[in-house]
Amino acid sequence: MRRLALLTLCLAATAVNAAGFSEKDTPFNTRYKESPEEAAAREFAEQKTALPPLPDTQSGDWFDLYVSEDYGKQPKILLSSLQIMPSPDGSIRYILNVRSDKGHDNLTVEGLFCARSSFTYGKDKRSSYKVFGYGDTVNRRWIEPRKAEWKPIGSTFNKNDAMRAVLYQAFCVDGVPNTTEGLVKRLKERAGRYAPKMVRHDK
Repeated sequence: MRRLALLTLCLAATAVNAAGFSEKDTPFNTRYKESPEEAAAREFAEQKTALPPLPDTQSGDWFDLYVSEDYGKQPKILLSSLQIMPSPDGSIRYILNVRSDKGHDNLTVEGLFCARSSFTYGKDKRSSYKVFGYGDTVNRRWIEPRKAEWKPIGSTFNKNDAMRAVLYQAFCVDGVPNTTEGLVKRLKERAGRYAPKMVRHDK
């Protein structure tokens, strides 16, 4: 009798779990068909905008990024340059100054796109970054690259570009903040020299 009762409970639990399961929540499925609206919501489309004014490297709300003890450069990000582009772009734009060990300023205006999922669905865009302009501090202008393109970034990117990996960890892990204030908070919590140790919560 006891075995029969346990079997009944197991079958009931299985039925409940099956009812709450949706193939939509899995990276691969055979029955779920995505609607055109859902596909459009995931589709990336870069928004074209004018480059911002070239900033003063000696003043402003520059925030020092900490990469590692043996990182020879002094990367900074201009907090007031942070902005979140509206959908269907959704990337984060900002100005960097990667100052060399000899004190030379290397300004770039960039975009960072955080993938909306850890899975890749069809044409979904991966986490990536793009340089829109290089700073010419002598002539006070931006120089746009001839062939600017989005370059993949993520967990395996640490070995190739440790500085942008810091930005990826700050902005992309655990989802992108909805406001620029949230971006600034993330930087101070995760990317500063004395920030608390970064703990990954993504899977």
